[in-house]
Amino acid sequence: MSKKLSPAISVKKRDSEGKKPKNTVKTVVICCVAVILLLTVAWAVTGAVSAKIVLDPPRRELVYTDGPNEIDDMVYEFFEIKDFHGSDNIVGWWIPAQDYNGEYTESNKTVIMSHNYQSNREMTEFDGMFLIADLVHAGYNVITFDYTGSGNSKGSNYTFGVQEKDELLAVIDYTSEKYDLDKIALMGFAFGSAPAICAGCEDERVDVIIADSPYLDLKSYLDENLSVWSELPDVLFSSYIRTLMNAYAGEELDISPLSAVSSAENKKFLFLHGENDNIFPYQNTSTLARSATEAGNIAEYYVFPGVGHCLGYIYAEDNYLATVLSFLSEHMK
Repeated sequence: MSKKLSPAISVKKRDSEGKKPKNTVKTVVICCVAVILLLTVAWAVTGAVSAKIVLDPPRRELVYTDGPNEIDDMVYEFFEIKDFHGSDNIVGWWIPAQDYNGEYTESNKTVIMSHNYQSNREMTEFDGMFLIADLVHAGYNVITFDYTGSGNSKGSNYTFGVQEKDELLAVIDYTSEKYDLDKIALMGFAFGSAPAICAGCEDERVDVIIADSPYLDLKSYLDENLSVWSELPDVLFSSYIRTLMNAYAGEELDISPLSAVSSAENKKFLFLHGENDNIFPYQNTSTLARSATEAGNIAEYYVFPGVGHCLGYIYAEDNYLATVLSFLSEHMK
């Protein structure tokens, strides 16, 4: 009887020690697929959130509750461009040329500011209100405003110069009519230099363009440096984030100050840069100045030794201000 049972016993033993049961293999496969799906979802969500944050970062709040009046008692007027591109609006300040007592100084020369990414009309990251005061006391009207994705303006996204160019042109249109502007200079900072350069090259009303810490071409810059702003691995995320940023913005994020100056006509350019800029190479200024000059324009550039990104006014204040005022005086006669 035991001999009859032995074959069955040996077969059962081979089954248990041989090939794994099919349900175990299936479980492993399902687990692997689930992990891959979870990782894919996590990658997609992480990239989507990062793209939104890069394009629409938290707003920097204004710190001067009494506006320009807190700096040298400057008198000013608030303005608002309503219903810009739908329900968005643009708000800003008109600060007329004046002395230190707030008495108006008649002037037909106006400087319009174009603020950086993650900034606003005050530009406190480099003491922008004090620069504005210096310009105002030197005989220039100043207009400073918040782009729709910044400060107290209504809207979303800072597109590194793309949509900001159209907003800057809208500000020129509005303020030219409201304040009867004559001679106009645009002054942009870092990412805000792109709309200043491109809008200024396009608009015949603009005489002078000053660009502090400019980049050359947005598409090329983001291709190489998007991970700096997303803080995510370039190989895994940057291409995906770029695609989503274009989708969120509703257009291709592509604008080129270098192309703009190369085709500009009858413009006067001043390019400023800190030698130790770790965001945009200081050599950008000489490249832009050379291209503008070759196109038949007047162009100068100045590099401040030992100065970091967009910090020329803070760490080389006297030299910075003298350079700006000298250029404005010569070319806004």
